[in-house]
Amino acid sequence: MMALFRRLFTLANRWPWLLPVASFAAGWLGFLLVRRGEELARIVALLALLGWVWLLIEPWVRRRLERRRRRAGNFVVNFISQSLQQELLFFSLPLLIAATQRDTGQIVFTALVGGAALVSTIDPWYERLVAARAARRMTFHAFCSWIAALVVLPMVLLVPVERALPLSLLAVGAWLLLTLPLSLYSLPRRRSRLAWILGMAVVPLLFWELRAQVPAAGLAVTDARVTQTIDGLTPGEPVRRIRQEDLAQGVIAFAAIRAPAGLSQQVVFEWRHNGERERIPIEIRGGRAEGFRAYSRKQTFPADPTGVWTVDVLTPQAQLLERMRFVVEG
Repeated sequence: MMALFRRLFTLANRWPWLLPVASFAAGWLGFLLVRRGEELARIVALLALLGWVWLLIEPWVRRRLERRRRRAGNFVVNFISQSLQQELLFFSLPLLIAATQRDTGQIVFTALVGGAALVSTIDPWYERLVAARAARRMTFHAFCSWIAALVVLPMVLLVPVERALPLSLLAVGAWLLLTLPLSLYSLPRRRSRLAWILGMAVVPLLFWELRAQVPAAGLAVTDARVTQTIDGLTPGEPVRRIRQEDLAQGVIAFAAIRAPAGLSQQVVFEWRHNGERERIPIEIRGGRAEGFRAYSRKQTFPADPTGVWTVDVLTPQAQLLERMRFVVEG
C-alpha cells in the first residue's frame, strides 16, 4: 500500500494538475458510463467499507506524506478520499433520480445528493468545505456511505427498502461514534465541538422523521394506470374520467414495479378522496425486467363519490413510488 502512496506522491509532485482532473473525470464517467447492476453494487459496498477503514488510517498516512512535502501529501490523501466518495455518490445518484417522483421532498433530497456529488468533483469546493477538517471529512463520508447503503442493501443483501433506511442510519451512527475522538480533536473550540455533537445527534433523527421524502432507490414503476378492466395481469385501457353510474363495475389501480431479483418487498396502494384514506398492502417480488404486476380493485364507494381521486403506490415507510389520479363525474 505504501508503494501506491509513494507513486501517487510522485505524480502529485510532477503534475499537480493531474489528480484533480482525474478525480473529476472518474466521477462523471462513473455517472455516465458505468453499467449499474448487482455485481457493481457489491463493488460499491466494498468501496464503502474500504472508505471507512481508509479514513481511520488517513491521519497516519497524511503525517507520513507531509514529512516529505506538505502540499503534495495533502493532495494525495484528499484525492483518495475524494475518489472513494465520488464513486459512492455517482453510483447511487442515477438510481435515486430514477426513483424520484414529482414530490417536493423527494426532489429536494435528490438535489441535496446531487449537490454533494458536485462538491466532490470540484476540488476548490471540496478542499474548502470537506477536506479542511477531519470532522467534516468523517461527516461527508458518512453521508456518502449512507446514500450508497440505501441502494446497496436492497440490491445485494435483499433487504426491503423500509428496513434498509433504519439499518443504514444505525450503521452510519456507529461509524460516527467510532470516529468521534478524531473528529473532536480536529475542532479547535469547545463551542464547535458541542455544536458538532448536537448536529450528529439531531441530523440522523431528522432524516428518520423525513424518511417519506427519501426516494425508494432500487424500486421503479415501469407502468401505472387507472383502468376498469383487467385480463389476468394485463390491464385494460387507462381512464382519467369515470361516470358515477359506471362505478358499479369497479375501478382498478394497476402498477408494474421493478425490483432487484430475489427481493420480497411490500408496497401499499393508498386510495384518497375528500380526506378519506384506504390502504391496501400487497407483496411484490423482484426479478422481472418489466416489473412485478400488482393491482388494487375498488368496488365500494361513498354516497357521493364525485370529484378527484388519488391512488398512491407507497412503501410501508410512505415513500412515494407512483401517483395516479382519476375524476368521477356526476
